Amino acid sequence: MSMNDYSIDQLMLFIGGVASSIVLILLACQKSKCEEIGCCGCKIKRNVEAVLAEEKLKLTGHTGTTPKINTKDLKLELKEPENENENENEDN
Repeated sequence: MSMNDYSIDQLMLFIGGVASSIVLILLACQKSKCEEIGCCGCKIKRNVEAVLAEEKLKLTGHTGTTPKINTKDLKLELKEPENENENENEDN
């Protein structure tokens, strides 16, 4: 069999199928939650916590990593502005 036996349409279909397969494999690697991915001698170490936080952000609108402030321990003190004190001293 030589290349003359195949039409350009069949060749493009073959190239498209191979390219689609490669893209699907890369997409599966991107969406995986593994910390280390190895294939054909190449290893990739990923930050899985960032991936999980991003997915949680899409689902709930927040990542849940922000520290919460305990409002019971807060003390509010009112202070008078400094400008009002100066005005009172000038009047006296």
